[in-house]
Amino acid sequence: MSAIGRAAEQALIFIPTIEAFVDGRNTADVFEKAYLRLVKRTPGILEREVSEIVNGLFGDVDAYVAEDRLRGDDDLDAGQLLTCATTALVKLRQLSRDG
Repeated sequence: MSAIGRAAEQALIFIPTIEAFVDGRNTADVFEKAYLRLVKRTPGILEREVSEIVNGLFGDVDAYVAEDRLRGDDDLDAGQLLTCATTALVKLRQLSRDG
């Protein structure tokens, strides 16, 4: 399988979890836990394009702080996390179609 085909296949692993948040089926709190679990249990080495998207969103999820009073300047609220997840989803969908 080509690198493009592997990237497309790998993108499909992450799309459902991100879609559930972007589509409003999951809250930011549920998404945070689900995404962190998914990334940690995904075996193998990801193709560069997928890895950049997944790891970028991982950093965004890690920066998410639900409580206003605990959120610092570099932390994200639910709306900001949604924006990041939406961007990542668009990129992963494009990769999945390119394969």
